[in-house]
Amino acid sequence: MYSASVLIALCLILAGCSGAPEEFPPPLQRQMPEPVEIKPHGPFVNMNDEDADEYIVRDIQPYVEGTGWRWTREFPELRFVLNRTKGLKFTMDFAFPEFNFNQTGPVTLSFFVNGQLLDKVRYTTPGDRRYEKPVPAAWLKPGPFTVVRIVVDPPWVSPRDGVRLGFVLHRAGFVE
Repeated sequence: MYSASVLIALCLILAGCSGAPEEFPPPLQRQMPEPVEIKPHGPFVNMNDEDADEYIVRDIQPYVEGTGWRWTREFPELRFVLNRTKGLKFTMDFAFPEFNFNQTGPVTLSFFVNGQLLDKVRYTTPGDRRYEKPVPAAWLKPGPFTVVRIVVDPPWVSPRDGVRLGFVLHRAGFVE
């Protein structure tokens, strides 16, 4: 009947005969929203505040747990914006969970404001705590960042993965 070469030629010709490609309208064009710059805007932060991450410099977990707290590591650091410097106290609500504290024993926290040692406090029991101490006005800066660093000694060290935890932080900042 037909030779193999004729069938192949016929198949190639038929394969090339297709309709024009379907046309599609271009996708709907949308205007991108202007980026919003989030800045630490104040002297105080709760760990469950929407912009709390902007206050954190280092060594504080990036997510909120429970009713609004975050674990700190060995050297937690926060930054604040102050509009004045006189008559302010640094305050912090935090806790030492009993499980961790039973393994570390007493814990000493050293509080630094803009690199100056504000205080060193030894805690001998677990539980909820509030720290509050006046800060010399000369150590503070209105406008640019005021940085608070806390050193935890000793931190709790996880036997499973070596993670070093400090304390549970609820809120911190400067008050009158």
